[in-house]
Amino acid sequence: MTLRFRHSISVVEGVRLVKGQRVINLSDLTRAKALSEHDQQFHAPLTMPTSGLHYTTRFDNTRAHQHRTFQLRERQKWKAKAYELSFTTSTNTQLKASSLQPFLDADGVLQLKSEDGALLSDNDVAKLWDELPQLLRCLLEEQVALVNGPIADFVDVHMEAPKLSEGLPIYTPSEFPEQQPQRPDPLSLPPEPVYPQPPSIKLWHRLIPGRQQQMSRAHQTALHEWQTAKLRWKAETHQAKATSDRARQRYKAYLSVWKARKLAHEAEQQVYAEQFSTLLLNDENLMTEVLIAELTQLDWPMQTQVNFQLDLNHRTAWLDLELPSIDDISANKAEISLQTRSVKVRQKTEEQVAKEYSRSVHSSLIRVIGVVLGSLQAMDSVVVSGYTQRKDLDTGFDRDDYLISVRVDRSDYAALNIDLMDEIDPKSILQHFNLIESLNSGLFSSIQPFEPDTE
Repeated sequence: MTLRFRHSISVVEGVRLVKGQRVINLSDLTRAKALSEHDQQFHAPLTMPTSGLHYTTRFDNTRAHQHRTFQLRERQKWKAKAYELSFTTSTNTQLKASSLQPFLDADGVLQLKSEDGALLSDNDVAKLWDELPQLLRCLLEEQVALVNGPIADFVDVHMEAPKLSEGLPIYTPSEFPEQQPQRPDPLSLPPEPVYPQPPSIKLWHRLIPGRQQQMSRAHQTALHEWQTAKLRWKAETHQAKATSDRARQRYKAYLSVWKARKLAHEAEQQVYAEQFSTLLLNDENLMTEVLIAELTQLDWPMQTQVNFQLDLNHRTAWLDLELPSIDDISANKAEISLQTRSVKVRQKTEEQVAKEYSRSVHSSLIRVIGVVLGSLQAMDSVVVSGYTQRKDLDTGFDRDDYLISVRVDRSDYAALNIDLMDEIDPKSILQHFNLIESLNSGLFSSIQPFEPDTE
């Protein structure tokens, strides 16, 4: 693997289901001090917050990406639904839909096997088409994707290249991490004991021997119990009020401190927001973090290595982009035929495979060029060189062969009509720049790429 440049990142294959938000962590004190000293001629020295600078990526949610995300989400949704479903075959066998193993026969018709390897009959498959047509269509789409290969959906990624008019990346202030103190519950006092009323002596009470004395003694007992309960209630009330007063005082003190810390945090974030543009135009560390954030959030057909280096003296970004091999281009082309509920597969010619590979290489470079120039306003130019691994016939080992290298100035890229990218061949776009490539009948030969200035 070529490692010509200082930084190396890996762009993971696959489609991002949700627009990502990457946090650029600059909490390291050494780096924070370096950032502060670098910019002290414009601003007062500062200490970076422990949460770091927050930055929202901007080039990872294009319309094409949304379409790929929708298709992936639909397949996942229906496959998840299948785990909850079961059906009965013509032989009265109960099968879970999640246990089915799809494959295509020689005619491209979708066939299904159970877990034990038994092939479902045509009647059972037809029954599934009637009950779960969306699920079977998703299975067909997966089979088409397997035939076409991962690169098929990314051949025209140059149409996702961003405009430079989108402006500087936006600093996203971090939220204040401390929760607001909770207001104490309202004062709740125990119910006051009710004073026992004297008994009402009636005439017949006097006629019954001992009844009046019995009622009088009961009243005295109730009065004594009331006095005891009254004393207990006063003590509990006093304690509850004291506890409530202490809780309110603590709440006011905590709230005052919290508000002060929140105001300080917001003022601090405001300073960082004002300094972000300056840092992004002058500080290599922040530029590096922003570029890593943008590149790693892009959806990509295969895991791809990107090596880069920023030259602030010449305002140039240097990148080496790992390219797929031509063997990664599928030799077949598959399409769904809903009328026959099958997949039509045709074999590509060698010329078609070479043309598709060439288009994917050119498209990938244009997309990366746009992301770099759109992310780093401080860079006046970008040099992207693409390489792939090939077998060295002299040694028998794999070696990194550079296939293409292009230098693009910001002004030249800005002259492109991004809205009409779908009408422009990506190879023609790169030919308007300073391009090095050796292409013969759609096949790339090794080249010597642009080299950084050694001054």
